[in-house]
Amino acid sequence: MNMKEFAAICGVSPATVSYALRNDSRISEPVRERIQSKAREVNYRPDSSNSALVRYRKQIHTDVQRPSVAIAYAHPPASRRTKLFQVHVNRFRQSIQQYGYDLKEYYIGNQADGGAKLLHQMRVNDTQGLVLAWGQWEQKLNEFPWQEFAVASAERNQIHPAIDRVSVNHFNATEVAIQALEVRGARRIGLVCHHDLPLRVKKNIVGAYIQHIYKKEGHSPPAPPYFYKIGAPTQPFEKWRTKHQLDAILAHRQIDFSFFNEQGLRFPQDSQYAVIEIDDNNAHEESGVVIDAGLGDALAEVIAAKLHYGERVDLQRQGDLILINGQWREGITTHPPEKSSTEIASL
Repeated sequence: MNMKEFAAICGVSPATVSYALRNDSRISEPVRERIQSKAREVNYRPDSSNSALVRYRKQIHTDVQRPSVAIAYAHPPASRRTKLFQVHVNRFRQSIQQYGYDLKEYYIGNQADGGAKLLHQMRVNDTQGLVLAWGQWEQKLNEFPWQEFAVASAERNQIHPAIDRVSVNHFNATEVAIQALEVRGARRIGLVCHHDLPLRVKKNIVGAYIQHIYKKEGHSPPAPPYFYKIGAPTQPFEKWRTKHQLDAILAHRQIDFSFFNEQGLRFPQDSQYAVIEIDDNNAHEESGVVIDAGLGDALAEVIAAKLHYGERVDLQRQGDLILINGQWREGITTHPPEKSSTEIASL
């Protein structure tokens, strides 16, 4: 029995089976236990040569064109969401090339026939794999024949129920960042989110923030989240921060330091500051949770596995959700920890 056949028995994708049998936390514990139990029941053991899900393609493509994988963007190249995703695209490109695939990029934008053009180009180029980038997809690909392709989505909101999603674990990242601020002496932490973040991400981040506050003994009510808009005046933010007597700011994404500089706010002297989701470990100096290569590598592994096993979107199956955890990075916007290094390492 190969992995594709065993995945069909479990009702999940081969990528989910591979992660579950490696006890990878990207798959929820109940799902991992169910798959591991089924593997024992049917005496299934993965082929050791497929431990990374797919074999590296050793063929030298000199005269023959290498196969390709596509990334589709919901927005134009200059849009904020497209730009934010580029660090993960760069990593995805490096990783997918190791599996023997080139990358082609397509921008749907506001074209009424954008989905039809994407489908035409993929069929012409015989591109079998597709990754959907961050963005507001809504009705853009309503008539797309998903069942013809191997598809993975990086967008946290559901585009189609049968499509597997690979996403940052925002709930975990929020919890890690809050705990890191607390061991550095923060007592009143205020949450700042960009006004246009996806609804599912908003629910996870705000939910994790509120849950953490209320599970503490003797807690005081949390400050309501502040929704930040690029270019907006700073006075409402300063009024919110002062009203709720905050000694730490927790932002979903990095905010330009000029916004804080207008208020004369210095980190960490006047307030500590941490970021829940930092895409690039080489960029900026904020303390926070870094995703870095994790998302791009996971997307490449998932899509390459689907292509290796000939897996296409099964419209009758609920898509899997694979979550990527980040790592805490010590920057210049927080104080040194008050607790021991052993306690911090356990976060």
